[in-house]
Amino acid sequence: MKGKIKVLLLDDHKVVIDGLLSLLRDDPQIEIEEVFTNGEEALQFFKNGTGKEPLVDVVVADLRMRRGISGLEFVVQLRSVSPRTRVIILSMSEDPKDIHAAVRLGVSGYLFKSQDVDLVRKAIYEVIRDDRPYMSQEVLRTFVDSQEEKQPEQIRQLTAREIEVLRLIAQEFTTAEIADKLNISEATVDTHRRNMIQKLKAKSIVGLANFAIRNGLV
Repeated sequence: MKGKIKVLLLDDHKVVIDGLLSLLRDDPQIEIEEVFTNGEEALQFFKNGTGKEPLVDVVVADLRMRRGISGLEFVVQLRSVSPRTRVIILSMSEDPKDIHAAVRLGVSGYLFKSQDVDLVRKAIYEVIRDDRPYMSQEVLRTFVDSQEEKQPEQIRQLTAREIEVLRLIAQEFTTAEIADKLNISEATVDTHRRNMIQKLKAKSIVGLANFAIRNGLV
């Protein structure tokens, strides 16, 4: 991506906003465009914008705010105003239902506020670079564990990293591409693939991909 990543912060907790500003404002690749504590005001900012280019590349938004619309309602309304802007939900909620709701709406990321705040910076870079949803291992594990899979005992055998590799395999990424995206070696990707084939009793990569699709991992 050319130029800085333009970010908008949406949260009604001052301590959260202050923490994010402290983390992101000195990053040479990130530019904080605006900060809002109310979803309607943030939407109006987008509505006031002109031109084809999005005013903001990424919004980091709270899930629930004390005034106005929720983070998920904001996501829905933002689509009609700035469809190319990505939204990362940063929430106190670790309820699987909230994660599922966010995923169904097509958010670009979901993080827990209880996690290391530096994950927000990582998520911003990941959703811009890869243009795919980003979840921390904790969120991903909560998401997967809560699903009512046809074969839940097999899912539980997989590590968080194996699930990440499995999702990428199902999206038809090559071994080299998976290694690059997850910052691991190609040999490590091969090891994860062999382990998953054994755990899931699959016969091939196609079998792994079918398992991931069948169980809602992609």
